[in-house]
Amino acid sequence: MSNEPIPIEIRQLAASRELEINWSDGLVSRFKDAALRRACRCTTCRQLAAKHEDIPCPEDIRILSIVPVGSYAMQLGFDDGHDRGIFPWSYLRQLECEA
Repeated sequence: MSNEPIPIEIRQLAASRELEINWSDGLVSRFKDAALRRACRCTTCRQLAAKHEDIPCPEDIRILSIVPVGSYAMQLGFDDGHDRGIFPWSYLRQLECEA
């Protein structure tokens, strides 16, 4: 069993367009929906990043769906129709450290 922290609660805060994650180690992370859209690591978004192109993302974008992926990640669906990115817990913790 891993000692890596895992989410114990994930909430979409619609009014502030943020995703809040309460972690098993007590940390509470808040990510703007737009920041998560820009942080997507799906193949299409990685190709754009490799070409130094911006991921098209309006600041008022919203997360519409949060789907668990096994016990290690979640898949987010956004109101621009993008729903291909998988966000592992370790990647979200990395984003938290970079914020």
